[in-house]
Amino acid sequence: MSDISKTTINLPVDLKKELKKIAIDEDTSLSGLILKMIEEGMNSRNKSNAFSDED
Repeated sequence: MSDISKTTINLPVDLKKELKKIAIDEDTSLSGLILKMIEEGMNSRNKSNAFSDED
């Protein structure tokens, strides 16, 4: 990923705290964790769409 676009999102305080804990446990940044989760979600979504397209 060579190009990066900065964005701002609003998160509930409790969710942000939980994400920060996970990031610490996984020895990564909050941004890195959120990016990883988004990529995993996109991969999962693309796989499930591929199955539904086969119908």
